[in-house]
Amino acid sequence: MTSTEPQRPTAGAGSQQPGNQFLKGPFAPVDQEITVHDLKVTGTIPAELNGRLLRVGPNPIDPEDPVTYNWFSGNGMVHGVRLRDGRAEWYRNRFVRDDQVTASRGWPKTPGPEAPAPGPAYVVRQTANTNVLSQGGHTFAFMEGGQLPYELTYELETIARSNFENTWNGAWTGHPHRDATTGELHGVAYRWDWNFAQYVVLDIAGRVRRTVDVPLEGRPIIHDMALSSRYCVFYNGPVQAHPGMLEKGYDFPYAWDFDHRPAWALLPREGSADQVVWCETEPAAVFHILGAFDLPDGRVAVDVCSNERLFHTDPTGPTDTPSRLDRYFLDPATGRCTVRRLDDTPQEMPRLDERLIGVGEHRYGYFSSRAKNADSALLKQDLLRGTSESYTYGPGRFGMEAVFVPRTADSAEDDGWLMTYVSDLANGNAEVLILHSQDLSGGPVARIHIPQRVPLGFHGNWVPDEDLEGK
Repeated sequence: MTSTEPQRPTAGAGSQQPGNQFLKGPFAPVDQEITVHDLKVTGTIPAELNGRLLRVGPNPIDPEDPVTYNWFSGNGMVHGVRLRDGRAEWYRNRFVRDDQVTASRGWPKTPGPEAPAPGPAYVVRQTANTNVLSQGGHTFAFMEGGQLPYELTYELETIARSNFENTWNGAWTGHPHRDATTGELHGVAYRWDWNFAQYVVLDIAGRVRRTVDVPLEGRPIIHDMALSSRYCVFYNGPVQAHPGMLEKGYDFPYAWDFDHRPAWALLPREGSADQVVWCETEPAAVFHILGAFDLPDGRVAVDVCSNERLFHTDPTGPTDTPSRLDRYFLDPATGRCTVRRLDDTPQEMPRLDERLIGVGEHRYGYFSSRAKNADSALLKQDLLRGTSESYTYGPGRFGMEAVFVPRTADSAEDDGWLMTYVSDLANGNAEVLILHSQDLSGGPVARIHIPQRVPLGFHGNWVPDEDLEGK
């Protein structure tokens, strides 16, 4: 396999030097862990929202080499706001206490099992900076690439590394999805030194129920996957592992591979590796998938945020080309794939009504985007009508992935609350905004004020208190 790997920049070379955009501005790490009770609220928090809005992202604890630092590799920091009976009871931010964090701060080393031997680099930090959610009554911070999850307390303190009660000895994913019918978490795991992907199912008790090893061409990064009612769907794309990146000093050993033949995998959800159908397609980078659903003619539709190219000219993060919204049609009978462009507007971090995951077709999607004046915005897509609407956060304000929470258990697909963290660079603080998904133009129904900036990061979730009952 051949590729064109980015060359190691020297100070002053390229648009990112001598600084690194993922170490400054809205990405700059915060140094302190704080706890604030009885947060100020402007507006009214919906009374039915009882639980925690959690999110996690990279927050490097020690100065990094700005030439080689990659956004994906920073130490994890979890942020949380706890809501109850219309009040914002607290905000907390806590480092995920990996070995580098505990050594730097002089804290006790985090207990728990050791990860499988990772190869020469990349997972050496053993952090968790990519997702935070609950399963089996426990709260976990996740990362991909071979790292162990970290279990957290309700108040976001690190308890221990976890191997899901001794049921798991391989890699896990940073982007699992919960089947709306069974409550199980599904994910596709990978490591840079593997030539296979591992489909993993975590049951409702938080134990690994099922694994399937799927042989691969190449060694791709597989950040996300999707569930239709029949298939586990994932992508073997052109962002591939290249150990030469490690030799050049980078801690993220992936780069664009011009020779790789990308393809989508359709694995029957209870099937075996020899039942996988591969559907080849044209090169594109796909990190995030809105969702997948089965069509009456047997094909599978997959809605994704795709980039023309990533990790070719910029090894520090996913900046080479803007993302757009595409729908892939995968045919398990023929192995054919076609693509339809749904929207050229730059958009990422897709979310939907999770009551539809693994169940049926979604109509709406919610994205982080940009307004025409380049301000950060929340974008709602109506995929049936082909229309969209947005809410712009304002100059110097940066919104993050918005989580959809249904207003009631049986409310309509877009009848619910959109909740997101927004950082304000000018004021050095942040807010949690709550908007009704059917009335973005009306603005937030509540603003929860946080006296500290929340750096731009990756994923989060709403964890209602009933998910943790009895724990």
